[in-house]
Amino acid sequence: MTDGRVFISEIAGKMAISKEGDLLGPIEDIVIDTSTGLVKFLVLKSTTKVSDMVDDIGRAVITVRMMQLDDEYVIVTR
Repeated sequence: MTDGRVFISEIAGKMAISKEGDLLGPIEDIVIDTSTGLVKFLVLKSTTKVSDMVDDIGRAVITVRMMQLDDEYVIVTR
C-alpha cells in the first residue's frame, strides 16, 4: 500500500472482519462504483449469513461504508 492506493491483489483472499472483530469471511471479489471510483461492495465466500444480499452463486455481498487494512485483515464498516 503506497500513497493511499490499494491494489485488489492486496485485498482479495484476505479475511474481512467487522470493526467489532466479528469474522465475516474471505474476500472473493470487489464491486467498484465506476462513477465515483469508490468500493461499494465486498463479495465474500461465507459459511455464515452476514448479509441479506446473496449473489447468483450464493456468495454474501456486503455494503462497504469504510474499509481499513492491517497486515492480516480487511476491517469493514458497513
